[in-house]
Amino acid sequence: MPITISLSPNMQPDDLFIVFKTLFSPWRWSDGLINRKIVRLISSRLANRPTALVSSGRTAIYRTLEALNIGPGDEVIVQAFTCLAVPAPIIWRKAKPIFADINLSTYNFNLVDVAKKISPRTKAIIVQHTFGLAGPVKELRQLADQHHLTLIEDLSHCFGASLKDQALGTFGHVAILSFGRDKTISCVFGGAVASFDAAFIQRVEQKQAQLPSPPAWWVVQQLLHPLLMAIIIPLYFVGSLGKVLLVAAQKMKLLSMAVTKAEKQGHQPPFIDWQFSSALGFLLLNQLRKLSQFTTRRQTIAQRYFNRLPISKQISPLNKPNWLRVPVRVKNRSSLLSRAKQQHVLLGNWYDHPITPVTAKSSNFIGYVVGSCPQAELAAARTINLPTHPNLTDEQVDQIASIMSTARWARI
Repeated sequence: MPITISLSPNMQPDDLFIVFKTLFSPWRWSDGLINRKIVRLISSRLANRPTALVSSGRTAIYRTLEALNIGPGDEVIVQAFTCLAVPAPIIWRKAKPIFADINLSTYNFNLVDVAKKISPRTKAIIVQHTFGLAGPVKELRQLADQHHLTLIEDLSHCFGASLKDQALGTFGHVAILSFGRDKTISCVFGGAVASFDAAFIQRVEQKQAQLPSPPAWWVVQQLLHPLLMAIIIPLYFVGSLGKVLLVAAQKMKLLSMAVTKAEKQGHQPPFIDWQFSSALGFLLLNQLRKLSQFTTRRQTIAQRYFNRLPISKQISPLNKPNWLRVPVRVKNRSSLLSRAKQQHVLLGNWYDHPITPVTAKSSNFIGYVVGSCPQAELAAARTINLPTHPNLTDEQVDQIASIMSTARWARI
């Protein structure tokens, strides 16, 4: 069986059964009760903060900025070494992302650089807790309060993690969540916004209530993703069969892309203005109920890597991470990825550019200036991600560690 780091890696037999049943029960797709159950569970993980469901993590950022009245002329500080999905909603709001550098030991904000990037136009800071490693969130909150800024915690990598027994997502003014296909828990497409400010969440909910539900064809695409991956992944290295099936499914529009070509060119996707799909809620609720189990397993897998590889020389976590992925920096990344692939292991390369995915057009509209965040650029040149998803066996983890034993480890 191939080892993958993406392509709906969290899915288990009970999840697939729920998806299959939901796909053939379209009369259940407008069940509002399922959404209320999800909101209660998410809120319970975030100190009972009021929570609103949205269509994606990108939508969560967009709705947050919208509710904060952030728009033309405003700036939002984000870290380099991130996904296009973070700065893009800022640009869709006609505001400007300002990139701050990272510390290599945490893959999160360098506080000194954040402070330098604050200007009279700055309205918010988004901290992403990369890979589940906590950012310097207490210090960022102090900095935000000092300058009357909103601190937004991005929990896309770290939902379920904590810092000194306090849940990440409860340090800032607002938390946004993503339940995309490769996140800590997944329903293929989905997101949420949480805040201690009930009036703020009410504004988000009021906007969401005005939006249409996603079209049925799009819902079917998302429900098909885990089902088709359960077929494609085992066949991925059987000649070219799995790869052909994957490309065919994408060309036939049976599968959606995580980030579309239009998004890479700066265009706002239509799902920003759709409600969260209750059809995906059945899967999300099941995954939410397994979050603690998933987190424990990810931490166990990470410790197994740490026991076999010199990762601790590169990373100094501020917390006990939930480890969405385990990042390592090596000097021979290409050869290691190739060697792993020869053994039917697909490792990750988040992020191989300071803002990923990158194209000529995305570089232009995102506005990242090469050389402005040198540590992020160094990380982007050397980082490989090791998978931690809960379906990995100990034997598979050991196989990955064996592959990585030939790494030329970067000192920085």
